[in-house]
Amino acid sequence: SSHPTKFVIPFNSKNKYQVHVHESSKNGQHVVLMKGAPERVLSRCTHAMISGKVVELTPDERMNIERQQESLSANGLRCLGFAELELDPKVYNNNYKYASDDDDTYSPNFPIGDQRDVSRDKNGREQNPISCKGLVFLGMMALIDPPRPAVPGAVEKCKTAGIKVIMVTGDHPVTAQAIAYKVGILWSKTRGDIQKENIKLGREPGDHDYENPDDADAIVVPGHTISVDMKESDWDFILNHRQIVFARTSPQQKLIIVENCQRQGHIVAVTGDGVNDSPAIKKADIGIAMGIMGSEVSKNAADMILLDDNFASIVKGVEEGRLIFDNLKKSIAYTIQSNIPEITPFLAFIIFAIPLPLTTFLILAIDLGTDMIPAISMAYEKPEADIMKRPPRNSKTDRLVTNRMIQFSYGQIGMIQALAGFFTYMVVLNDYGYPPTILINRGHSEVWGHQPMFCKFKGGHYVNLDGDINADLNPSVDPPTREYPFWLEGLDGELHTCGYAYNNFAGDGKPSKFNFQDSTTYTTGQTRGKHANTIESYEALTQNHFFEYIPWRGRTSSFWDNRYLSWNTNESNGPGNLGEYVEMSPYFGGRPAGLWSLCGQTADTTCEGQFCGKQGSAELRGAHVPALSLNADPSRFDYSNCPNQQQMTSSLYDRALYCNGQGSETLPNSTQSGCMDVNKYDLDSDNPIAFPNNPFQTFYCMGFNFDNQDSCGRLTDDAGSLPFCDANGDVCGILSDEGKESDCMYMCEGYCYWPGSEAKNPNKLDQDSTFEQFQKEIPGTDSSQYQQCLNIASSESAYEALKHAQGAFFVSIVIGQIAGLLVCKTRWLSIKSQGMKNTFMLFGIGTEILLVCWLAYFKPINIALGTRNIKFVHWLPAIPFAIFIFCFDETRKVLMRATSKERTDPISCQTVRDAGWIERNFAY
Repeated sequence: SSHPTKFVIPFNSKNKYQVHVHESSKNGQHVVLMKGAPERVLSRCTHAMISGKVVELTPDERMNIERQQESLSANGLRCLGFAELELDPKVYNNNYKYASDDDDTYSPNFPIGDQRDVSRDKNGREQNPISCKGLVFLGMMALIDPPRPAVPGAVEKCKTAGIKVIMVTGDHPVTAQAIAYKVGILWSKTRGDIQKENIKLGREPGDHDYENPDDADAIVVPGHTISVDMKESDWDFILNHRQIVFARTSPQQKLIIVENCQRQGHIVAVTGDGVNDSPAIKKADIGIAMGIMGSEVSKNAADMILLDDNFASIVKGVEEGRLIFDNLKKSIAYTIQSNIPEITPFLAFIIFAIPLPLTTFLILAIDLGTDMIPAISMAYEKPEADIMKRPPRNSKTDRLVTNRMIQFSYGQIGMIQALAGFFTYMVVLNDYGYPPTILINRGHSEVWGHQPMFCKFKGGHYVNLDGDINADLNPSVDPPTREYPFWLEGLDGELHTCGYAYNNFAGDGKPSKFNFQDSTTYTTGQTRGKHANTIESYEALTQNHFFEYIPWRGRTSSFWDNRYLSWNTNESNGPGNLGEYVEMSPYFGGRPAGLWSLCGQTADTTCEGQFCGKQGSAELRGAHVPALSLNADPSRFDYSNCPNQQQMTSSLYDRALYCNGQGSETLPNSTQSGCMDVNKYDLDSDNPIAFPNNPFQTFYCMGFNFDNQDSCGRLTDDAGSLPFCDANGDVCGILSDEGKESDCMYMCEGYCYWPGSEAKNPNKLDQDSTFEQFQKEIPGTDSSQYQQCLNIASSESAYEALKHAQGAFFVSIVIGQIAGLLVCKTRWLSIKSQGMKNTFMLFGIGTEILLVCWLAYFKPINIALGTRNIKFVHWLPAIPFAIFIFCFDETRKVLMRATSKERTDPISCQTVRDAGWIERNFAY
């Protein structure tokens, strides 16, 4: 208030000075005051204030001031120059209108020491001659503005990380150079220093001690030496120096510097705080504004704002960015590893037609379940020790997903995981009686686990439920019996080859009012287009010594159920494709509760006893069918009774009769009398019985056990050996005994008492087990006293074994993924250097294992996903592969570090690595 301001010319980066006009409090005289860059202020002065007196500024005095300024600047001090001029009160008084320009002139209408210029500006205005009057230089002030303590360390990190730090400042070149040396941006002699040293020592080009300034690693470039129209070659010369400082630059020059750095292919980050810095900040790849001192314009133009205005925070940001990029690559590399063990089972299923090793549900369980937390845990991984020693990545080639990552995750780790999965899958199937040698061409989804498997045995033994061996039967030529249905390889037995019966019948029609237990609802030729096998195809296999295969290993497994040998088809929770609510279409493609007969149908007299309606080939891709014998003896086809059996080939037919051993099928004069041969009941005696001589046909039982009062039960090999019990449940005789005691008339627990056996149920004495009662019953109703039963042991053993194998394949992938997670913790260093400090990852591994256990062992989840209670020993086959994955990758990293030579710059401490062959081809 004591020195009122009359006029102000604000500071700007072009002029580099600030001008005020004040009124003196003493005499009211107006005074021009200027402060700014010492060289700019000094150039506008003609006099100097020395010892309180205004004297003319001589060249010597001017040089003395410049030397003092350089001396102060060389110590890293920022200098300000000051000048003044007392104005003539007669002219410059309170009525005078000060202006920086007007319509006729482009310079102020008061003295500021402008250099005389006779040219006009673009608007045709002249310079005001009044502005050219010189000022009086008052002196300089040196300010200490030291860099923050963290800056030198941050710059050092940048150098080791291969980041080039360029100083672009408005300070005097000498000040900028001194500060750059302090913080480590410059560390060797600059081009200017070498030139001065050559001049000082009188060294000329060609002298032995002459130093070529063009060979300097460092350069300080004053702003007045660069312009928009500079050649690219000149810019390349400047920017190719390892150490660069730009001093006394304008905002326009900052923008030009950024553009030329980008032209060279660099990713450029620019910091700034003023409005004038905004163009360069906006142009940069990463614009960084100061959060405390920065203007709103610079903040709006920036991509990132430093909340603490600290350069060291930028370096921390670089490290964090590298960590994020690193962890993203690791997470992706880990996540896509499972793609190979997930897709190869389907490729093997398609190409080799093996049973599907992995289901889509289990793939989803891996991708959306077990892999989720471990993949996310990579975000919590700490940086590797060398993360700030690596050179910046090439943004054009080193992307998140690269060819080498695909090679690493798919071609290396993924393939090992796939091998682990297939090995485990084959081990499990082999343990349950299905060796790898029989898997190819057996995997059609409608046959494996849905139709009985037939195998040609070489040696071995037939075994009963109790494990007793039948020494009278030779599995190479004799079929198994009902009491000895299991095949045990023993010491010398082996499966020669296995296959399925021809699916040689298909009808396009849909059965009306379909009841899968009632043969009359099937009607001739109605299978909804699904291919079904026939009794003729079963018998053809038997003729060629292919017998129904029920492995003893399946019998001793955890999934075995004795009821498989006599499964009640009315069970609502029935395995395979049997159950209370059966969907029609897949039911025909599996194992119906009965048999189709090509020869048995009589609806068309022209087809009686023949094969009618030939449609094409009955062979199914992925369902190996042994060649049928073309010279088979028709007399041995006991159940189909086809006189022209030799004519049956691998053809598909659309005419057949369905028989399941009940109702009108048992009447000699019925329309379904063709079923008489298929069922092979004993109807000729005075006491007709429905003992199923055909081992492939369904059978009907009265029976009981403690769990189910009305149940199916075990069938004996022949009718006469059916046991009877007394009222106490003790066996007292068999059906063939003619002189049974009077109380030896009751059913024994767990056996099948077929129609005509006339046994009494001790719990339901009112039941009638006569054949006549059986003929009157309506199948599948609550009033039926007999249960429809079927031997599903062959298909169900294969079905359950496959489910166990699929679950074990799933487990093997998870075990392999745990190893894959560990090897992805580091990309270059050993896991030993990184450690296992990521607690979230440890949590992820734990939850991964728990989730596998939950999906495998807890109902109803395991039933819904098709997994089973996997044996502990079946977790083990994948572990050696997981160890191999870990050792393989650690070896890969060791070889990369050994073959890629590293060298460290002794001055900058930057690590430069010459990539070896292994790194160039195997580092992701």
